[in-house]
Amino acid sequence: MIRGFVLLCALMAASAHADQTAILSKDLRIMMEWLPGVYDNQEQVYFEVEQNIDEALRHERFYTVFAPVELPAFGDHVFYVQQHLSDDPSQIYRQRIYSFRADYEINAIRLTIHIPNAPGSLIDAHLDPSKLAGLTPDQTRVLPGCDVMWHRKANQFVGALAPDACSQVASKTGERLIFNDELRLTDSAFWMTERAHDERGKLVIGHPTGVPHKSLKARRFECWMTGMQRDGEWTFRRGLEIYDQGGMVWLTTDEADPQKVGIKMRNVTWPYGTNRPSLVLYAYRPGEERAVSYAWTDPSAVRIGINLRWMQASCTLTPQ
Repeated sequence: MIRGFVLLCALMAASAHADQTAILSKDLRIMMEWLPGVYDNQEQVYFEVEQNIDEALRHERFYTVFAPVELPAFGDHVFYVQQHLSDDPSQIYRQRIYSFRADYEINAIRLTIHIPNAPGSLIDAHLDPSKLAGLTPDQTRVLPGCDVMWHRKANQFVGALAPDACSQVASKTGERLIFNDELRLTDSAFWMTERAHDERGKLVIGHPTGVPHKSLKARRFECWMTGMQRDGEWTFRRGLEIYDQGGMVWLTTDEADPQKVGIKMRNVTWPYGTNRPSLVLYAYRPGEERAVSYAWTDPSAVRIGINLRWMQASCTLTPQ
């Protein structure tokens, strides 16, 4: 009787473990489907200015790329990650190799972050994957205690460092910084809360009130664009890439004294009021902060255009 009961308990435990394993494997698959892409917190930055948020509490603009790559030495689920600041690709903030795996012992998705020893050679590797050829883990470093553990919570994934387990000595000051970052991923957004304190508990990195950088997943469009020259002829370009979270493209006319015209695309969701979300295409002249004009449509639209007689543009959703 007792032996039968023990056997039943063992079978139930094995079944429960098998269920957890299956669920975690599915969660990893879903997360790997959601993560790839371009993310930008343009809307957060824009509306903080519109709402006159104190400058000390405003967020920097982050542009983040998560690009799946084939690097078997790092694992089965590997990404090249690149972030730049202030809508300026030259202001690179972070380059990493992310490796994800299901950790069945702790029932979590484990992210191991590899820091390249020579990041300069990998700039824009998401555009030119050949830059990653031959990269191996011994050409990177992994900070002890800095793996991020992800868990599925309802319709999102939440990642966090183990409390006070991740630290690094700052190269400029020689002080030890202790990191307690938190991350959040949905099928349309990536939120990042960076927090680093010194050993006295003073906040060194991170938002003063803990508000995360709220980046939205951007959709990729391809555009054609034309601008009128002084002689009445037109300069035409096609195959221009733009993203709908604040992406911008400029055209320079083919004439002796060239002119420039730019377009910018936003998928606007107002955090207040009754305005409806809209996909917006703006036209700009150089040196002017305010758009010359703009057109808008439903946020789910796959095509948008604008015609101002002296410039025209049309953009069509073109996922990679």
